[in-house]
Amino acid sequence: LQRTWVQINQMLDQNRLPAALLFTAADGVGACGLARVLARFLLCDAPRQMNPCGQCAGCLLLANHNHPDLFILEPEEDSKFIKIAQIRGLNDFVANTAQQSGRKLVVIDPADAMNSNAANALLKNLEEPIGQTVFILVSVNPSRLLATIKSRCTRISLDAPPRAEALAWLQQQ
Repeated sequence: LQRTWVQINQMLDQNRLPAALLFTAADGVGACGLARVLARFLLCDAPRQMNPCGQCAGCLLLANHNHPDLFILEPEEDSKFIKIAQIRGLNDFVANTAQQSGRKLVVIDPADAMNSNAANALLKNLEEPIGQTVFILVSVNPSRLLATIKSRCTRISLDAPPRAEALAWLQQQ
């Protein structure tokens, strides 16, 4: 996913990071991992060479799963779906100001798990994000997302690497 990571960093360097990103990929390609690394990077106080530093206050809060400016939305344990009550909690988070770096991050994974009521409730925040709120939606089945949600996101397709490239990377690891 290095090419995609460089592309995202170029957007950041040019101050063109969209308010909503939609990562689409086949299951197992790493879209969820990339979304979480991007969230850590964006909430890091001192990123180095396109990576979070791992040592600043923001990184330490993230390492302890306690960063006040990160909201991860996923289905509750007893469900396969993201429900409207969860979106209402997200709405409260988005309405508040950032507490650390000025930026708030929302990761929705998998975004295609939102039921129709939840998806419709999310639209207002995607249309008019408050402050420096960045939404990162992850989907292995983007056809299940509302067209209005997809239209408000910059879509980044994550393709599986070619076999030879994947094997070379695995051998290095």
